[in-house]
Amino acid sequence: MKYGRIIFGTNPKQGKNQYGNLGDYYQSHAVENLYDYMGIGVNDRAAIKRAEISSYRGEKVVLPLQGCFVYTKGMPVFPVSPDIIPVFFGYHGLSFADRKSLRGLPEDVLIGCRDEPTYRLMKKLGKNAFLSGCLTAAMPRREKEPKDTKVFLADAPDGIEKFLPEHFKERFEYISQSFFLDNTVNEDESYKKLGMRTASVFARYRDEATLIVTSRLHVAVPCTAMGIPVILARTYFDERYSWVEKYLPLYTPERFKSIDWDFKAPFFEEHKRDVLDAAASMINGSPESGRLAQKVHDFYMDRDRATIKTPLKTRTYHFMKGVSPKTADFVREVMLSKFTVETSRNKQKVKPENHASQISKRKNKKK
Repeated sequence: MKYGRIIFGTNPKQGKNQYGNLGDYYQSHAVENLYDYMGIGVNDRAAIKRAEISSYRGEKVVLPLQGCFVYTKGMPVFPVSPDIIPVFFGYHGLSFADRKSLRGLPEDVLIGCRDEPTYRLMKKLGKNAFLSGCLTAAMPRREKEPKDTKVFLADAPDGIEKFLPEHFKERFEYISQSFFLDNTVNEDESYKKLGMRTASVFARYRDEATLIVTSRLHVAVPCTAMGIPVILARTYFDERYSWVEKYLPLYTPERFKSIDWDFKAPFFEEHKRDVLDAAASMINGSPESGRLAQKVHDFYMDRDRATIKTPLKTRTYHFMKGVSPKTADFVREVMLSKFTVETSRNKQKVKPENHASQISKRKNKKK
């Protein structure tokens, strides 16, 4: 038996202009970190393509379903392949289309939900669910801080630059988590390069960043775990982000003037061990799984809660995603593609052939 991690690449059912998100790939690195913690050797690990969770055939693989599993054309999750033993930790999914399969899971199966909307749905379905957060919250803390000031604006909201303190305004760099997927190259080579690119960008965060300003969940969480001060700022939030309040304030435009630019990354090494122990116990089928899962759940539920005001159009889209995922996918990818969250590629006007660097450096002029 092997221990799997999900890898991402081009979607054979979509067109030429495809884009990926480094945050998806970094969740696979978080699974690798878990396997390191468990002492699972490299030869006992396997990579499972996101598009083949249903169709995979081969040696039995234990596979953490860590990530976002909303409907995507050409990438079904359910029914999971009979050769895959799914472990639900950091799972996000709200689609009505998947509920029949989820209801059919054995009653004793633990489902670790990344966020509270998924947790509430699983409880409604009568599942043995808990709020697990994401495995990226357990990434290792960096050993040393950089000597020179460096601020990364990682898909940060437009206009937030003017709120930066003066000592940061000459020392920042734009960077995007979105990147062009070239579906004309060898598929296996593409997977390899994308994994390496993810490791490279997050190594830059670890080694260079004295501060990161981002709208991205999977920049904010792993970088906070690494001990990097992070400002999580968006034009709006929805409940997918609410559990992150345990670590970070949630800043929307009306609060940009009150951002604490001297914010220090919280220290939560004991909780990291709890997360890794809970996930490892679920993979091993340990009778301690329930107790360890409850400990992680209680950690996230015990927090100060801000009022999250999600725009009506966003709530409507999420409802549509659950009720009619194919329609929602069409609306997002075809009708409203330039207005969706992944707009950094449009704002920076990066041509696909030049998108590989992922970084757009701009000289900031004083006004």
